[in-house]
Amino acid sequence: MSENTPLIDIHEGRKHFYYFLARLFVDIPDENMYEQIASILPAFNVIADNNMMKEGCIGFEHFNKKREKTAGEERILFDNDILNDYSILFCHKDKIHLYQSEYAAPYNQSLKDELAYLYKQYGYELEDNNYTDHISYQLSFMGYLSGLTSINISKANHEMTAHLLQVQKEFLDTYMFSYLNTFFSSIAKIPESALLYYACAAMLLGYTEYDYKFLSSNINKGI
Repeated sequence: MSENTPLIDIHEGRKHFYYFLARLFVDIPDENMYEQIASILPAFNVIADNNMMKEGCIGFEHFNKKREKTAGEERILFDNDILNDYSILFCHKDKIHLYQSEYAAPYNQSLKDELAYLYKQYGYELEDNNYTDHISYQLSFMGYLSGLTSINISKANHEMTAHLLQVQKEFLDTYMFSYLNTFFSSIAKIPESALLYYACAAMLLGYTEYDYKFLSSNINKGI
């Protein structure tokens, strides 16, 4: 077994965490999403080392238990409530913004092109540049880079591995951290977030903070 196997597994895990978080804010909630929440929760519980991650875990556990108690017509009504919450939070006129540019003052159209250029440098391209600053595509980019990191570790490409770690740290710092606290606060104010999406937003904020510390530590160690 390669001595790098544990590190490869860690970055593969990071990839799946980011893809999971990305899905929460781009896909309409469904049975598959609920199954993913239940299956990934134990892993989040293991690494939860800050208050936001712990709140996210508690919220997911509460959601799972509450949904498990339903069946038949009651389950249908429960799931419809989640769909309604999603609509109120992200689809109505006074919706929660999902694009980084919507938090910028003044509105920054060039941000989308800037991100498109950055994505293209690493082979991560979207068909429509209007989505480049969407929170879920930014999270997916972090997942994509995490996957590239594990590949380069397996190839013992130390220079590229170090570069990718730095890119991920800077991406969080430069882009995502410019609005994630406001995003979380906006969701926390809306009562309809209580059943599921408060937990999603808390986990998002907590995990990115946790991962930033992880990236910084590995960069400092020269990994």
